[in-house]
Amino acid sequence: MPDDVRVRGLLIMPMLAEVKRRGVTRAPPRERYVAFNLYPLRELARVLVDTSGDLFPDRSLRHGLRKLGRIAPTAFGATTLGKVTLGSALGVHAIVEAFAKGYELNIQPGRAVVMESNSRSIVVSLDDVYHFIDSHHVGAFEGALAHAGVRGTVKIAPRGSSGADLLLEW
Repeated sequence: MPDDVRVRGLLIMPMLAEVKRRGVTRAPPRERYVAFNLYPLRELARVLVDTSGDLFPDRSLRHGLRKLGRIAPTAFGATTLGKVTLGSALGVHAIVEAFAKGYELNIQPGRAVVMESNSRSIVVSLDDVYHFIDSHHVGAFEGALAHAGVRGTVKIAPRGSSGADLLLEW
C-alpha cells in the first residue's frame, strides 16, 4: 500500500463501533476518528483485518473481509453524504452508480466507474484501490446489490495490484 493513500474516517468508524458494542477491547490505531477527515489507508487495513477476526473468528480472513464489505453500503448510507447520494438513488443501476461515486469521495486516490450496464448486469472498473480488492470490495458491491433489493453475484477480473473490473449480475 502506498504511504500517501488516504481514506475518510467514516470508513473506519462503523467497524470500531461494532466491535466496541460486542465488547472487544482491542485498541484501535488511534483514539478518535472524525468522519470526513482523511487517515492513512494502512489504518483502515489494520482495522479491517482485526475486525474480521473479531466478528468472524470461524471464517477465513478473506471471507471475513468480504462479509465486512457487504455492510459498506449500509454504513455509507448512514452518513450525511451517503443519505444524499444513496438515499436519492432508485433502482439497481442508480444505487450501484451512487455507491461507485462514493469511492472518489472516500478513498484518495481511488475510483470506481460504471463502464457498462444492461438490464441484468453492470461492469464497474476499480482503479487505485490498494486494499483487499478481491474480498472486501467484492463484498461491498454484493452489499450494493442487496441494498438495491436484488440477489446477485459479483465476479472479479483483477488488473494488477490496485485495479479490477467487477461484473455484477442479478
